[in-house]
Amino acid sequence: MTHPTVASSAPSTAQLAAGPARGGFNPDVVPMLRSLGRGAHGSRGLSAEQAQTLMGWLLRREMSDAQIGGVLLALRMKGESAEELEGFARAVRATLPAIAPRRPVVIIPSVNGSRRLPNQVALLALLLRQRGIAVLVLGAEQDDGRLHTVRVWSALGLPVAASAMQAQNLLADGEAVYLDLVHIGPQLGELLAWRRELGVRNSGHAVVKLLAPIAGPCLLLTSYTHPEYAVLMREVLQRLAQPALLMRGCEGEAVAHPHRAGELLHIGADGAVRAEPAAAQGEAEVALPADGTHLAATLAWIADVRNGDKPIPVPLLRQVEQVAAAMACLDAAGDAVETVAGISRHA
Repeated sequence: MTHPTVASSAPSTAQLAAGPARGGFNPDVVPMLRSLGRGAHGSRGLSAEQAQTLMGWLLRREMSDAQIGGVLLALRMKGESAEELEGFARAVRATLPAIAPRRPVVIIPSVNGSRRLPNQVALLALLLRQRGIAVLVLGAEQDDGRLHTVRVWSALGLPVAASAMQAQNLLADGEAVYLDLVHIGPQLGELLAWRRELGVRNSGHAVVKLLAPIAGPCLLLTSYTHPEYAVLMREVLQRLAQPALLMRGCEGEAVAHPHRAGELLHIGADGAVRAEPAAAQGEAEVALPADGTHLAATLAWIADVRNGDKPIPVPLLRQVEQVAAAMACLDAAGDAVETVAGISRHA
């Protein structure tokens, strides 16, 4: 009696020798999964170099879907280390085009959206633009029931760039610009979309908060959700030599919480850290829309604030002052570098 031949799903020797294929089994991921997936007490982290390699495979989908899901969930359960986040960020940055607006820029990552409180990202960007500060908001709209920044931004008629070059030109004019990550990092966009499959966020969402695709002076305005992440994010930004203002955000966005004061960390390009303590409480709370996911209510509130009919939340005003001061320091440092370079050329 003959038996039907069953096709093997295991990779052949020739396939293994050819290296990782898109959507195929990647044997080099297996040891990493063993390290990451041993539980709370047995798991071990990756080096920055290993993490950079792993993120490259994830972005190019050079592993099977089962391996992608396993890696993302293992990292989610273990929690990323500073070394891993550094490697992930460097791998993602290497895939992004450099935007060169020839002027200092504030970068605001925005992938969380609002759930209870109104989305203040667009209002913050408008207040900074009034100060003559160019702002780049990096976002990615997701179907998760939250009010994401791009919806507010578009409804306000603010510039939405369709490419890195368009964003560069608008920033050069001092504009506040929204740029969807899909236009500069489609691979990262695919990674973020795994949230629909797995039900939880992944390391890609953490990396977005570390991105600064600007060729030139820039200040990253970023945030953490839980206090224990303050130390982790600070260390990663120091490793990346990225000037930043790090704060506990409002519903995951890098805007000042209207009802809660928090510490702000100034991180310089040289890794120096200066902490600005939380302001004393006692400020009058402002009336906010009851439903943070309601677009019309959010737009009406922003209109009232811009018209002077309602006050700007004091923490948001303070944040604008802090960003303006940090940008002035960034400008001064850039001028000093140019002066030294000029003296060297003419010496």
